[in-house]
Amino acid sequence: MRKRNIKRNKLLLKLLIMTSVFILLGIFYIAILSKSNKHMIKENLELFFSSLKKLNYTKAFINCFSSNMIFTIFIWIFGISIVGIPIILIFLIIKSFILGFSISSFIYFYHWKGVIASLIYIIPLIINLFTIVILSYYGILFSKNLNKLLFFKKEIRFKNIMRKYLKILLFSLLIITLSSIIEIYVVPNILKLLGI
Repeated sequence: MRKRNIKRNKLLLKLLIMTSVFILLGIFYIAILSKSNKHMIKENLELFFSSLKKLNYTKAFINCFSSNMIFTIFIWIFGISIVGIPIILIFLIIKSFILGFSISSFIYFYHWKGVIASLIYIIPLIINLFTIVILSYYGILFSKNLNKLLFFKKEIRFKNIMRKYLKILLFSLLIITLSSIIEIYVVPNILKLLGI
């Protein structure tokens, strides 16, 4: 049992290190972009801020929640599949990189104002990333247990593991509902109040 816990802790630590590395890569990525790409990013940020003034909250919430939910369910499903681990890791890498890139983009183009904007804007992104790390962790464990059962004929309590994995999905959906509410109803209004 202790050996298993050490292995699980190592897995979680590896996922956290990988997440941190790709957040940093996302932060530094803007430095190597060409002027035309930077200009395009600035235009997209300006479009984002102007869209906040005429935001249709209900439509935006449905779109935000739907995309977060699909992403979450995809990760969960890939945990059930035997070959799902690399895909789960790719999803985690993408989300980590996007978080880092979002932070650096705000700061690069809006300086001190961008620091405040990024701190507010990344709150739901951090919540989503936390959810993905937890889901990835349990997805990888589930996939490993499935491999043990199918290929090594090891006895595992499959029903208990499946029940726990379903609870993780429900917990993840609850958290992304909260993050979607924050992203659509809270973040834009705080940015407006601050005049960003």
